[in-house]
Amino acid sequence: MKIDKKVKLLIAGTITAAFLAAAPFVLYLEVLPHAVASPKTTAYVSKVLKKHAGVDLVVKNARLDTSLTPVLGFNVAKVSLSKDKKEVFNLENFGIELSLSEIFKKRIIINQLGADYIFADIDALSSLMPAAEKGPDKKTEFDWDIDLFSAKMFVKECLFTYKANDTSIRLRGKDFEINNQDAKNYIHFKFFTEFEKNNKKVIIAAADRDTIYIENHKINVDNFAFFINRSKITVNAYADNKKQYYLEAAANNFNIKDIIEIIESNLIINNGSEMLAGFKDLNGSFNSKIVIANNKIDGKVTLNNFSCKLIPLNNLPLKLNSGMALINNKDIILKDVVGYYGSGKENSLNIYGGIYDYFKTAKTVITTDATVTNEFAAQYLSKVVGYPFSIIGKGGARIVFEALGTKMDLTFLCKLAKGSDFLVDGASLSPASYDRAAKAVMHFEGDNINIETIDYYIAEVIDKGSKLQPILTLDGNVRITDGFIRDLGFNIPKPLPSEFLNIFMQQKVFRKGTIAGNLRYINMGAVPKIKGDMTLKDIRIPAQRLFIKEAKLQTNKDSIILSSNGRYRRTSYDVSGNLLNEIKLPIVVNSIKLKIDELDIEKIMASFNRQYASTEINKAAFTSVKDMDDDDDSDVVAFNPGMLIIKECIFNVVKGSYKGIDFANLVSNLSLDKNGVLKVESNKFDIAEGISSAKIVCDLKKHLYSVRLGIKDVNSDIMATSLLALEREISGKASGLIELNTDDSMKLNGSIKFAIKNGTIQKIGLVEYVLKFTALFRNPLAMISPATFMDLVNVPEGKFEKISGELFMKDNVVERMKIQSSAAQLSSLIVGRFDLESRDASLRIYTKMSNRNKGFAGALRNISLNSLANRVPLSGRNDSNYYAAELSLLPEIDADEKDCQVFLIKADGDVEHNNFLSSLKRIK
Repeated sequence: MKIDKKVKLLIAGTITAAFLAAAPFVLYLEVLPHAVASPKTTAYVSKVLKKHAGVDLVVKNARLDTSLTPVLGFNVAKVSLSKDKKEVFNLENFGIELSLSEIFKKRIIINQLGADYIFADIDALSSLMPAAEKGPDKKTEFDWDIDLFSAKMFVKECLFTYKANDTSIRLRGKDFEINNQDAKNYIHFKFFTEFEKNNKKVIIAAADRDTIYIENHKINVDNFAFFINRSKITVNAYADNKKQYYLEAAANNFNIKDIIEIIESNLIINNGSEMLAGFKDLNGSFNSKIVIANNKIDGKVTLNNFSCKLIPLNNLPLKLNSGMALINNKDIILKDVVGYYGSGKENSLNIYGGIYDYFKTAKTVITTDATVTNEFAAQYLSKVVGYPFSIIGKGGARIVFEALGTKMDLTFLCKLAKGSDFLVDGASLSPASYDRAAKAVMHFEGDNINIETIDYYIAEVIDKGSKLQPILTLDGNVRITDGFIRDLGFNIPKPLPSEFLNIFMQQKVFRKGTIAGNLRYINMGAVPKIKGDMTLKDIRIPAQRLFIKEAKLQTNKDSIILSSNGRYRRTSYDVSGNLLNEIKLPIVVNSIKLKIDELDIEKIMASFNRQYASTEINKAAFTSVKDMDDDDDSDVVAFNPGMLIIKECIFNVVKGSYKGIDFANLVSNLSLDKNGVLKVESNKFDIAEGISSAKIVCDLKKHLYSVRLGIKDVNSDIMATSLLALEREISGKASGLIELNTDDSMKLNGSIKFAIKNGTIQKIGLVEYVLKFTALFRNPLAMISPATFMDLVNVPEGKFEKISGELFMKDNVVERMKIQSSAAQLSSLIVGRFDLESRDASLRIYTKMSNRNKGFAGALRNISLNSLANRVPLSGRNDSNYYAAELSLLPEIDADEKDCQVFLIKADGDVEHNNFLSSLKRIK
């Protein structure tokens, strides 16, 4: 039968329509389940994940169940994800059944959901997610409704972990179940959550105990209890599918330590740890009730007891006995908080204020009204500033603490009425009959305390309306951790006691007297500097035996300009100069003029020798010396060489002394280098009744000293007595050159060369010794007295027209001596060795005399010399040839050689005290 063309088209269309209509059902009922269960699908997905995320995927026994009903089911035996052979996700025996009956209403109903085991490493899974695309954020809202209220759910065991930076979370749960077979479906579970941050653990644990259930599409919580560490919180709450909710949390005797660790973890409050940055050792308990309902927070915390320490105030202990905190959506308000600080209730305080916008900025403003006592000043304020303060009596104070993030501000206001006093290192800054007030504003950020201002006021009456100028203003920056001063300055418009300066020295250096002006210590560059204009009057520095009558200090960028006069020990001084503006050791003096009225060089040298040569230059320049009287003449010099460098100094000494040698009117150029080498050069000054020029070099660290002294017309007795301990042995006006050096043994080395006109030599080398030596041998000449003999030879008291000599010394021993003396009828030569300490000598004394008669005295001299010559015969050998070298040094006299006789005396022993062995011979 022939079918009409239109019928054919109709049949074809019907078949096509039927096929198209059946295709989704075939896809839904057959294709999708087959694709889900196919190993090829799993292999393909695994390959893509491996390529793009480096993840290994394992899927076992996946099955999708579909039917002609809108119910869809999915089950899988295992789904596992691993990266770098480390498992990051594991799901075992998972199943879900959901209904799509209301899908066109954007509502999916969960009928059943469960798994035997779930593990997830949240941090690792997050790292596998693709990075968010750059560009403006696009907000999308999920407007589908997922209905779980009718679902039957269970999880037999689960473990979730998270670790990032210094925070880790580990949540373990088990036996989670919602049966959904009764009108009131209880939710059963057990969980244990551990938070760890900075090695501190917080544990939250709970079990349902039939307190949580679902009824009428609403989750209800009735007296559900969970624990934070050992503190219990009870919760009542509900939430429905219309986004209505209510939460009430209450606690009794909640341990503050338990919640502090949660706050510090920033898990609840973003800036929690920053809020607590100024506190430590928080302890105590409180009762609380907080209600959160439909985006509204209302709570009250009642304090049972509380204690902590305030870090910015040197860990000031704080004890609160009662008070409350009112909590709303943004703020925490403190009210009626009372207690005390320090160690006693006399340090009372009242606290009010709050933490504002705590979910975002957490700005904190807390005001404390307190009673200020000596405990606060001595034990806490002193430690913050770095110098001792104290309070006599007590006063009222207000402390306002503000914090925003890690930045904190502290404002301190205090008033001391008449009868009370504020002391700086025990010294009052104002009359006791005045009111006193102080204001301090400090900013804390990072490791720095910025002292914006500390103002101190005094007046007969100070009240709220008083308009006063502070007598003292201080500001600066100090490192919190160790008290390191970055910069610190003060301004004193009118004179104050000098003890205030000790705040900057951080030790007791100054006493009595006054200071005025301004000074700033700046230590924020490569080298500390100061800036200021200061006046000091009548100040003592006991450790240095220094009294400052008046001093002026001014600075510029590179220099410290200083002038001062006063007294050092018992010596008056006047100094002015220019120092390098670098507050470090060594101190560098660019140029200075120093005038002192009296100087004892030997005492200064001895005092330096008491210090070890190895003294390190970085030790403190000032030693800690207790109160010392200005008249104490101790030789201790508490200043170490190498701490001071003097580039140029005009040094003026009005009078001075060294080993009994007086000098005066010394004007010299002085320098002291970084190695402790002191150099003094002077062209002309008075010394030992004559004049001199000098060059002195002293290595104060190695204790090596040298002097080169040119002398003219000095008193030779003074020089010989002082340098050689030969008292009244040599007299006359001497000229010469003294080159000596020594070390900390103070033993002399070097040479002395001199010439004396019209002088005397008393014992060594005089005719008097000839008589004393012969007397030792008990010869007949002993009957002639020394005085008579010297009169006869006309050389009374050993007078000579000229005396010259050279002495070469080593370690206080004159190893080589040559002294020549000459007169008209007598000359002498002394050669040998002389120990300045033991006074032992080994001398050869040549005496040359004339036989000729000159007048009556000459006749008498001839008689005595002939007698002496007869008693002391010539040596048996030709001694004149043997001693020819030394005889050639014997000065000529006014006589022919044929008329002269030469005697040789050898002396060994203490010639000063006549305790020696000697011999006398006539060698010509």
